[in-house]
Amino acid sequence: MIRRPILRPGRARAAAAATTLAALALAFGAEAYAAPLHLPPATRAKLKNGLNVLVVPKRDLPLVDLRMVVTAGSVADPPGKEGTAQLCAELLTQGAGARNARQLVEAIESMGGQLSASSGAERCYVSAEVLSKDFAPGLAIFRDVVVQPAFAADEVARKRDEALATIANDRNDPGTVADKSFGTFLLRGSPLAHPAIGTDSSVKSLKRDDVVEFHHRYFVPDNAMLAIVGDVDPKAAIAQVEEAFKDWKSSGEKRQVPYAPVPQIQGKQVLVVDKPDATQAQIRMGCIGVARNHPDYFPIMVARNILSVGFSSRLIDQIRVNQGLTYSISSGFTMYRNAGTFVIDTFTRNETIRQCIDATLKEVARLVDEGPTDAELERAKRFMTGQFPLGLQSPGDLADRLLDVEFFGLPPTYLETYADQVNAVTLADVRRALKSYFCAGDLRVVVVADAKVAKPVLETLGELTVQPLN
Repeated sequence: MIRRPILRPGRARAAAAATTLAALALAFGAEAYAAPLHLPPATRAKLKNGLNVLVVPKRDLPLVDLRMVVTAGSVADPPGKEGTAQLCAELLTQGAGARNARQLVEAIESMGGQLSASSGAERCYVSAEVLSKDFAPGLAIFRDVVVQPAFAADEVARKRDEALATIANDRNDPGTVADKSFGTFLLRGSPLAHPAIGTDSSVKSLKRDDVVEFHHRYFVPDNAMLAIVGDVDPKAAIAQVEEAFKDWKSSGEKRQVPYAPVPQIQGKQVLVVDKPDATQAQIRMGCIGVARNHPDYFPIMVARNILSVGFSSRLIDQIRVNQGLTYSISSGFTMYRNAGTFVIDTFTRNETIRQCIDATLKEVARLVDEGPTDAELERAKRFMTGQFPLGLQSPGDLADRLLDVEFFGLPPTYLETYADQVNAVTLADVRRALKSYFCAGDLRVVVVADAKVAKPVLETLGELTVQPLN
């Protein structure tokens, strides 16, 4: 899945509230028409060291958000050292430059600012938010975190222990077990397959030198992009960034990690992860999807909306409301630069495992075969165009979306023309997307449940494997 920088609590609550309101509007048939989206002009620059910088002035609040993406995530973890990228990212804010972890926190908090770092499959992220009057000292701290992290031995040990504790705790959460198992089962053979956090054995093997080497190799200016959004003058901001990062040397080569496309699945394959104490069964099923810059992106997203977004969507209406087989069911596409996945996510009672799977696949097949109605198409398009601007309101969210456009090579006008692209989707487009990318026959299925219950009812579904919880 594409990972984002950690949301601050206030922003997370606001985003959740906005999403809930939009979902309620869709569920009760309220119409939401998006006003035309007008964004401030962006100023782009490529610094002498190769760093690409994008600045968008947004002067409604005296805030500035800095977001940097480094093109290396868990796909760049060395074999046997899975978890390196995530450990590296989490250590960036645990001491940098002349400051230790405590001093770094005190310095950014003295400005009323925020600082975070995280990692995903293909990217590492560093973000900071400061008041516009504190842009210069905030930029200096941001620069230290990116360029001169301390990677203190005690912090490496602490963060490694935290990762091991998280891995252990994850085994107690059937949903997390299902997510990890499905990713590995579906994408096996690809560097996308392993959990970003790593495994017990790989994390235990990680040393400070592994993290330092990862940072040295991938955290270079010509392998990074910086977006600055907020109350700034673009030319002045670029000049300040040029000065702050002047000693950050170019590698002189592209250090992105290539990986081969993942082959599509043939037939049904089933994996039961044995969890004898599970009172409910977690179910994941899906197939290989598409890359983020796929030309059918908008038809795919409209089709997915019709399938599983809102109480009037096909899966929620049938599987939850009418048949009462689950409390929650959803579908989604995770899209990377060179690959993607489609997954349906749900859970059910132990005694209804097969019934829930069969009913879900039957509903997907029915939508694929028959296509949606005109009313479903229009409702989905209203929802998507109404919700989209809500995700661009804060400087940080806008910076994230701008970096997505750059990272995935999307058209420069992608954000401004989003509503037009959605509204241009036709019934024929959606039918084509459904038949091409929504699997109901050739797919992989993961069920986390008591194998004594699950195995007998799933043996006729497809080629079946049972593995212990590990």
